[in-house]
Parts: sequence; C-alpha cells; structure tokens
Amino acid sequence: MDPAVIAALVSAPTAVLAAAAAYAAGKAQGRASLDAVRRQAQRDAYAQFLEAAYAFSTSSRWPSCMARAEHELAESGTSSDTEGVYRRAAELRVGVSIGPLHLASIVITLEGPGQVAAVAGELVRRAHAVHDDAAAIGAGSTDELAQMNLGAFDSREADTRVIRAMAIFSNVARSQLNGDPLPRDPWAVERSLTESDGLFSTLFQSRLSRSEP
Repeated sequence: MDPAVIAALVSAPTAVLAAAAAYAAGKAQGRASLDAVRRQAQRDAYAQFLEAAYAFSTSSRWPSCMARAEHELAESGTSSDTEGVYRRAAELRVGVSIGPLHLASIVITLEGPGQVAAVAGELVRRAHAVHDDAAAIGAGSTDELAQMNLGAFDSREADTRVIRAMAIFSNVARSQLNGDPLPRDPWAVERSLTESDGLFSTLFQSRLSRSEP
C-alpha cells in the first residue's frame, strides 16, 4: 500500500478525535456564555421585582397611609373624626398601584424557574389582598367600622404577609442565582414564624422603618 495512504489512514482517527474535542470545547464555552447571560437576566428580573415590591410595601403600609391621611387633613384645615381619617387612609392604600409589581412578575414568569415564579405570583396576590383589606374599610358603614375595632388596625396582617413574601422571594431568588437547591416548600418557614421571629431581613426592617412619615 502506498505509504502516503497508510499515513493518512493512521492520522485520520487522531484528526477526528481532535475535531470532536474542539467541537465539544466550543459547545461547552457557548453554553457557559449562554448560562451567564441567562443568569444575569434572571438577576435583573429578580432585582426589579423586589424593587417594585418594596415600593408597593412602603407606600401601602397602613401606618404610613394613616400618617399621610392625618397630614393631608391637617394641611387642608379639614376637621375629621377618627372614621374620616381611616376612610381617607383606606383610599390612599387602595390608590397605591400594583401595576409595576405585576409587570415585574411577568418578566420572572418568562425567566423562571417555575418555583421562583410561583413565589412571585403569591407575592402579587398578597399585594392585591392589601387593596381588598383597605376596600373593606372604605366601603364599610359606620356601624361596620365600629365592629371592625379600628384601633386594632395599626398593625395589619395584610402588610405583614407582603413583607414575609418579600423575604421568602429574596431567599428563593438568591438560591437560584447561587446555584443552590431550591426549597421544596419555601413557605414552610412562614408557618412556624411570627414577625418577631427574625423572618424579615435587616435590610427590609431598616428600610421600612425609615419609610414611615
């Protein structure tokens, strides 16, 4: 057999292996680049969602709305009883838009993963519950408001549930970005904790306290 043919046959497997290795390396590099881009997109989506949630929470919290209502009535020189202040606070609470939070959650639905999107969806539902909570005050009759015990409204459960969802979303999102396993039941911790049990991050606590008028 021609020596040149023999040399070609001998070198062919090596060339094929080298080509295959180069292809695999290129594919792996491309996948790594794609994963990095995807991870950055998720990070941006999660941050935007948390920002929208924080803005909604600070603006819609019941103590903040009460303080704003009292300030408005005092500035306008309008005298109003306790019921009037509560009704105005309820109007302010309902007036806080959920739109930015909802739009941010749509992006998370696209970016995923499903478990993170599910937690975001629950946070949005809890934000709607804040509006429902205020609507019950705004639409209630004088007798109904008296039965609601308005003096107990200084700390609203609806507010607490939103803040808890923010903290849980932050934890789930962090696990996703760090490549850590996602909890099977991210809400399990909420069922065993109260507001004083340290569920809320120091960041949320400090910012929310500074947001009070």
